[in-house]
Amino acid sequence: MAVIIFKATEKCNANCIYCGVVKKHQDIVMDCELLTSIFHKINVYLLKYPREKVAFTWHGGEVGLLGADYFNTAYDIVHQQCPNTWDRIEHLVQSNMTVLNQDIIDAFKKLGITQIGTSYEYYDGIRGLGKNRDSMAYNRRFFQGVNLAERNGLTWGFIYVVNKKSLQDPLKLFIYLTNLNLRSSPMFNKMYDYDKQEDSLVINQDEYADFLGAILPFWLKHRDRYPSAKPFSLFYNSIVEKRVQMGCEYMGHCTSRWVYIGPDGSTAQCGRAGDFGIMKYPKIQDATLEEIMFHKDRDVIDTRQITLPETECKDCPLWGICHGGCVLDAYMDKREHGHKSPNCAWVQKFIYKYWEPITGIKVEMYNKFTKKA
Repeated sequence: MAVIIFKATEKCNANCIYCGVVKKHQDIVMDCELLTSIFHKINVYLLKYPREKVAFTWHGGEVGLLGADYFNTAYDIVHQQCPNTWDRIEHLVQSNMTVLNQDIIDAFKKLGITQIGTSYEYYDGIRGLGKNRDSMAYNRRFFQGVNLAERNGLTWGFIYVVNKKSLQDPLKLFIYLTNLNLRSSPMFNKMYDYDKQEDSLVINQDEYADFLGAILPFWLKHRDRYPSAKPFSLFYNSIVEKRVQMGCEYMGHCTSRWVYIGPDGSTAQCGRAGDFGIMKYPKIQDATLEEIMFHKDRDVIDTRQITLPETECKDCPLWGICHGGCVLDAYMDKREHGHKSPNCAWVQKFIYKYWEPITGIKVEMYNKFTKKA
């Protein structure tokens, strides 16, 4: 399935410390003419690849600022431009929940959206509204949005960005966050700040591994209660059940699966690439979706999967988990694509210091093309 991270706007009513979009956002909204052109190109792509589907992910900024009329117009455009392929377009949405209203929810449901992806912050002063990051007002509106979504039968899942404050009591934080939404446990992501503007909150590789390690024994004991808590469930499924399903950063085959489209039509490898202005491709106005999805500059991702097992990742038993990590992280670290990601460090520490001693399960997931399998 092709995944389009679509940002019709990067405007946002929130001011979150770790958000790269806030720092560089384009203060524009994609017009309907360009929106129409994009769905026309999606239709052409789907007609050429009859077994393919597209996950069209409405992202931002805050998509709620587009308003219900924009989404209703998008619905009309989809059915006009994709008369025979619209049912192969899955609409997803990422929202901070704070500006949702019934009209927007109705427009979401019209597009077939059944779940809202979001994020949440436990500590004050990190996520908030306005220049002063009013966390109390943010959280009040957040839960109003959550309640509205649930009353309308929409489910929601969320990401938590692990930062310096999170290290105070990892297990207490885990229990609080998992109790927020009993249907869907959070994904715990490491905080990054490539611009080095928020060093006081950024955690290092060891700290992230230790944070996860502090939670692991409790999660293993209560795994049936928190089956979707990530990255714990991803490690368990990959190592124990042999169903390798780590996040996109560790798949090793994201080459022609993702694309970012910005409000001005700019494109890039994925959402984070678009946020940081790297791995850019032609504007959607100047190329077909196929030309962007299979652009020659994407070959660097496949090349890493050939070279890393013979160089920096040679004979590493964790290759089957991380595959050298995210090419974007490698580039932001070394300014070259050919290296392994620095995030391999936390994966190694988590496995060797916590996973193997606690579970008694040794991890041996070598490169399948070497003599070790």
